[in-house]
Amino acid sequence: MNQGKGAAAAALLCCLLSAPARATDIQVWPLFRYHSDATGQRSLRLLGPLVQYERGPAANEFTLRPLFSYHRDPATGEGEFALLYPIWISQWKADAASHRLVGLISFTSQEARRPEEWDRRFTIFPLVFYRYSRVLGTEFAILPLYADLHDFLGYQRFHAIVFPLYLRLEQPLAQRTWKPFPFCERTEGTLGRGYRFWPIYGWEEQGEEKRFTYVLWPFYISSERHFTRPEREHTLVSFPFFSRSDAPNVHSRSYLGPFFTHTVDQNAHTETWGFPWPLWVSQRNLETGERTSLRLAPFYGNSRLGAVQRGFVLWPAYRWQGQEDDAYQYHRNDVLLVLGRKIDELQPQYNRERHLLTMFPLVRATDEDRNTHVSTLSLLDALFPHNRTIARLYAPLWQLYSADRNGNQPTRWSLLWDLVSSDGEQTRYPVYVRRER
Repeated sequence: MNQGKGAAAAALLCCLLSAPARATDIQVWPLFRYHSDATGQRSLRLLGPLVQYERGPAANEFTLRPLFSYHRDPATGEGEFALLYPIWISQWKADAASHRLVGLISFTSQEARRPEEWDRRFTIFPLVFYRYSRVLGTEFAILPLYADLHDFLGYQRFHAIVFPLYLRLEQPLAQRTWKPFPFCERTEGTLGRGYRFWPIYGWEEQGEEKRFTYVLWPFYISSERHFTRPEREHTLVSFPFFSRSDAPNVHSRSYLGPFFTHTVDQNAHTETWGFPWPLWVSQRNLETGERTSLRLAPFYGNSRLGAVQRGFVLWPAYRWQGQEDDAYQYHRNDVLLVLGRKIDELQPQYNRERHLLTMFPLVRATDEDRNTHVSTLSLLDALFPHNRTIARLYAPLWQLYSADRNGNQPTRWSLLWDLVSSDGEQTRYPVYVRRER
């Protein structure tokens, strides 16, 4: 008998999903809720927030919480599949696709727009790197055994064999080779020459841009830039007793490591004292004498650079950041780093306004161009408020109450996963049936 009732319910739901678009709203809480309207939007929810199906002009979505979610935009073809996020996530765009496993293993495929771009990438960070391009060919690395990659880690070429026994880093005008890393190094190339036997002695020169020498590193280090020009910069370190840095408009001294520091920067018109640096720092404007920065970590800090201000009290208990000018206004306040935050952003020129308020684990509230959302409880979505995958896959599981409003439209709200809810015009109760022909 029960099997017959289950089959009948399943048949009813299938008929509803395949019926022509018309206004229909049926709910038997918490078993299921079905909704459709004249725009072609259809949705089905089973067992509260656990199973959700959406189909309409804006998006197609199927979610089985907390296991997986599938989302696709029919207009653009963009989509996303997440399985036990962040364990697995796949994303598609019109000309690209990416797949990531626990953030360490990734595969990317895209149509290269420029000759220097790659068509496919496969990575098991930081061990395996594979790249393919119809123009550039194939490159791969299996660290620490072998690597031969271009444009990697900021270098023109990265070449390693049984690292750290052999490593070669190439730049357009200089190449650096270690046998093994980091003890024996040789620099050569059009503008590069030098050698190092770390930590005993090292010497290197790159054209007229840089010259570097050390003896018993870090007890004596000398570094020069632009050493044949009037704008010569020279840094000398005798750790831990003394260090100095001199440039045409910048002079700095430190004693006993970084314990006591003094810097005069004529370019920035600032004088900075640190004692002990970087915990206690004071900076003033050379022209006005006004103090522009004071840091007494972890008790208090406040700094101003142009229109930007930053500060903290009993870090990490409370910190703030702000910017005020005619084109852009930004204010942010954080409590215990990410447990609580309040962000207000305004662009008067474009009539854009954004607000965010989160307090873990109580509430998350957003307002972007008069489109508002409020929900409680708020767990991962309070810690990562801009992560759409978390908002789609996990947040509905713990949202006891949520409310949304678009512009001047009525507020839609839901209590206890639609135990009681409203579309802004009519309130729905646990058992609800409404059909408009």
